[in-house]
Amino acid sequence: MSDDSDLARQSNAVYLAAAKCKSRREKADGIIKSNVIQAVMMGLIPLPVLDVVALTNIQFKMMDDLVKLYGIRYTKIERSIVKSFLLGMLPVATVTGLSSVLKLMPGIGSFTGSASVSVSAGGLTYATGRVFAHHFEGGGTLDDFNLEEAKRRFRQELRRGREVARELSSRKQLPSPADGRTD
Repeated sequence: MSDDSDLARQSNAVYLAAAKCKSRREKADGIIKSNVIQAVMMGLIPLPVLDVVALTNIQFKMMDDLVKLYGIRYTKIERSIVKSFLLGMLPVATVTGLSSVLKLMPGIGSFTGSASVSVSAGGLTYATGRVFAHHFEGGGTLDDFNLEEAKRRFRQELRRGREVARELSSRKQLPSPADGRTD
C-alpha cells in the first residue's frame, strides 16, 4: 500500500513540476511577445538613432523580466554576459541602425525606414528573448551561458522573429501609438 502512495506522490510531483514549467514557459512567451510589440512600435519613432537606443533599453528590460521569472541571479558580472551577447549581435543590429538612418530621407525614406526598423527590431527582440528563455528553461544560468551556442540559436530564432514581427504588425495587433498601451 505504501508503494502505491509513494507512486501517487511521485506522480503528483511530476505533474506539478510539468504544470509549473508550462506556466513559466507561457509567462516567458508573454514577456517576449510584449517586448516584441514594444520593439515593433519603437520602429515608428521618427528620430533616427533614438530608436536604436530605445531597442537596447527594451531588450535589457526584457532580460530583467526573464531573469526574475526564472529566478536567475543577475549580478554585474552576469549582466556583462548579457551585454556581450547583445553586443555580439551588433552586425545584425547594424541593419536596424542603417534602416534607422533611412528615416532622415523625406517621404518614402521615412516610411521605408520605419517599416524595416520595426520588423528588424521585433525580430531581434524575439530572437534574444527566445535564446535566453530556452537556456533558462533547460536549467541554465548566466554562469553556464555559452555565447557560441547562443549565437547559433539566435540566427535560427531571428528568422522566426522577423515572421512574428511582420505578423504582429500586419494583424493590427499593435495598439495605436496614441493608446500608450502595449498589451
